[in-house]
Amino acid sequence: MARQSQKMAFGGMMTAVAVVIMSLGSLIPVNTYVCPVLCILITRPVMARCGRQTAWCYYMATALLSLLLAPDREAALVYLFLGYYPLIRHRFARIRPQWLSQTVKLLFFTGSGALVYGLLMAVMGVEAVLGEYSGPGVWLLAVTVILWDVMLLMVDRLLGRPLRRRK
Repeated sequence: MARQSQKMAFGGMMTAVAVVIMSLGSLIPVNTYVCPVLCILITRPVMARCGRQTAWCYYMATALLSLLLAPDREAALVYLFLGYYPLIRHRFARIRPQWLSQTVKLLFFTGSGALVYGLLMAVMGVEAVLGEYSGPGVWLLAVTVILWDVMLLMVDRLLGRPLRRRK
């Protein structure tokens, strides 16, 4: 019983830390992507220390509280659509050969990004964003998608590194 209480307390504390990080998203524009990535990285120690079930609770609580409390809705949606990646990462690792696994990851990351921005445009009516990507802006869109995928592949690489234990 005490062990279960410790797991839930640790998960709750990490959720509080993640919500504070997500609330910082509106201070600096690049934090729209940095804050969700930091919260995604926090999932790993929660999963290692408390297990997958508590990590799912951490993800759901952080996503819900971020949507309700964080001033940057874009960052909250990025976390909502990608925050569970560390919890399903092991499924991608089982795909063989390796190049196919990486291709599926890239499709997952690109699809998640498309869902985030499609939802933002549909809900918030951001037709001006579409105007920015017409003509020469198409190259900007291509660079944005490539940078998005590179960033998430780096996050994936970080998630694959072993955690260091304190002695």
